[in-house]
Amino acid sequence: MDINISDTQKLERLKTEGKNKSNPKDIFNEFLLKKKIFKDKEVLSSSFVPDTIQHRDEEIEFISNIFAPSLLLERVSNLLIYGFSGTGKSLVTRYVAKQLSSISMEKNVNVLPIYVNCRLENNNTEYRLISNLCSIFGVKVPTSGLSVNELYKKMTKAIDVENKSIILIIDEIEKLIQSAGDSVLYSLLRLNESMAHAKISIVGISNNTDLKSLLDQRVRSSLSPLELVFRPYNAVEIGNILKTRVHDSFYEGTVDESVIQKCAAMSAQEHGDIRKALNLLLVAGDIAQKSRKSRIEEEDLDKAVDVLEQNITEAVVKSMTKQSKLVLYSIISISKGKRMGRVYSGEVYDTYVKLADRYGMKRLTFRRVSDLIADMDYNSIIMSKIRSHGRYGRTRELNLAFAPTLSDKIENIIKNNLV
Repeated sequence: MDINISDTQKLERLKTEGKNKSNPKDIFNEFLLKKKIFKDKEVLSSSFVPDTIQHRDEEIEFISNIFAPSLLLERVSNLLIYGFSGTGKSLVTRYVAKQLSSISMEKNVNVLPIYVNCRLENNNTEYRLISNLCSIFGVKVPTSGLSVNELYKKMTKAIDVENKSIILIIDEIEKLIQSAGDSVLYSLLRLNESMAHAKISIVGISNNTDLKSLLDQRVRSSLSPLELVFRPYNAVEIGNILKTRVHDSFYEGTVDESVIQKCAAMSAQEHGDIRKALNLLLVAGDIAQKSRKSRIEEEDLDKAVDVLEQNITEAVVKSMTKQSKLVLYSIISISKGKRMGRVYSGEVYDTYVKLADRYGMKRLTFRRVSDLIADMDYNSIIMSKIRSHGRYGRTRELNLAFAPTLSDKIENIIKNNLV
C-alpha cells in the first residue's frame, strides 16, 4: 500500500520497478513525483503585468498624466514611447492602461484603452488591424469582400454612438509602418474629424528612436506626439526586479542569490533587457528540472544562454525576407574564410551578387543591401562598425553577432529556404 509513503520513496520505487521509458503514464508519474522548482511560470512571462512595477516611477507618472484627461472624456495627447527591448515600455504602458480601465469602471466613465501588438501577423497590415479593431467593437466582419474604407466606416459607426475616449496602444508600431506604410496612422487620426461623440488617440511603442523622422510630414503633423524614452535598467535594478519575480515564480530555496546576481549582470551588459533576464531564469529552471535537480545552479544559467541565443537567432533568421537571408548568407560565407571573421561591406556585395545570380533572384543595389545590413545590425544578427582610413575613406566592418557554432545551422536554414 502507498499509505504514509513519501514522494521520494515512491519515486525510487518507480525507478526500480523497471518502468518503461516509452510509457507516457510512467513518464507522467515520475514528473509528478519529482521535486518541483516552479511555483508559477506565468510570472516570468513577458505578458505578465505585476501589481507593482519597480524602477519606473517617472515613466508611470508621465504616462498617467497623459491618460488622465480621458476620465473627463477629453481626447488625450498622442504619444510615442521609445527604448531598447526589455526596458519596460510595453509593461508600463499596459500597467497604466489597466489602472485606467479600473478607475474608469469605478467612476462609470466610458474610457477604453486598447492594446495591439503589430509583431503578430493578425495586426501587421492595415486590413487586419482595422478588422480586429472592428471585432473588439462588436462589428462582425466577413473574411473577404470588404474594402479597408468600408471597414473604417463600419468601425466609426460602431464607436461613435456615445461619448467615449479610446486610447489605441500600438506596440511595435514600426512593424505596422513597414508592412502597411504610415498612412494607416493618418487614417486612424482622421476618424476624429468624422466622429461627433467618440475620440481616439494613438500611443505608439517602438524600439526605433528615429521613428518620427521616418513618418510623412502630414502624418507627423496629425500625430504631433509627445515623446518618452525609456532608459535601460542597470544591474542593481534588474537584480531587484528578479528577486521579486523569483519569489513569486519559484519555490523557496530553489534559486541561489548568486544565480540572480549573475543573471542581472549578464542582462545589464545587453542594454538592460529585463525580458531576457526573465527568459534566462525560465529556461535555466526548465534545464535544472529536466536534470532532476532541486535547485538552479550557475551552470544551468550558462546552458540557458546558449539555448536562448540559438532559439532567438533561428527565429529572427527564419522571419527575414529572402533578400536579407541572401545577404546574411554572403556574410557567413566570407567570414568562414577569415581567421578573425571580419567582413567588409564591399566584399559582401560582390558575394551577394554572385549568390543572387545562382539562386535566380533579382539583384538589389549596393545602397539597398546596406540598408538590409543595417536592419540585421539593429536586430543583433550582426555587429557593424565604421572604420576610418583617413584620406582613403571609410569602410563598414561586419562581424556575426551569434556564436560560431551556430553558423552552420543558420547557413543550412537559409539554404533550405532559398532552394
